[in-house]
Amino acid sequence: MRLFPHFSFLDFSNSYLIGPDQGGAAVLIDPGIFDAGLLRLIEDNNYYVRYVLVTHAHASHTRGLKTLLKIYDAQVFAFNPFIQDFPAVQVREGKRQPVGEFLFKIIETPGHSDDSLCFKLNQFLFTGDTLTAGSISKNPRYAKDTLISTIRKKLLTLDDDTLIFPGHGPPSRIAIEREFNPCLQEKRMEC
Repeated sequence: MRLFPHFSFLDFSNSYLIGPDQGGAAVLIDPGIFDAGLLRLIEDNNYYVRYVLVTHAHASHTRGLKTLLKIYDAQVFAFNPFIQDFPAVQVREGKRQPVGEFLFKIIETPGHSDDSLCFKLNQFLFTGDTLTAGSISKNPRYAKDTLISTIRKKLLTLDDDTLIFPGHGPPSRIAIEREFNPCLQEKRMEC
């Protein structure tokens, strides 16, 4: 398995391409934009995007979906049955979701949005806007409390070495966020 990040200057968002070592059917997580750089990344590694995982339906994570689906015949997986009027396979917490040759654990993480999901594959955790390096998403107060509770119960209980790949910003590890993320401390700073 190989994992490639792709950064977009539009909304400063991350997408992630996952595929077999030798090329073939690939998974794309959060196509915030579909630009020439992402197309080259896919094609230069002999991949064909068959599956798209959406952490939540905000434009900075789905804007590239329309272009992507014109090029690739891909199946979309999300919390909602439609993303930008495209049908999606609805996924829910409590089961492992087969996506091609990969098996993802689905974690529902409400707080940033009602449809927020995290996808865990082996030691990799794709968090969308739920958890970022040293922060959490910017939310109104009532939603922030829900988000922090969700992160503490569902994400910070994962193995220390779990790698976090967020929708914005650099990667991190669960142990680092548990120990140092100021938004998640008992006496937390205003985030």
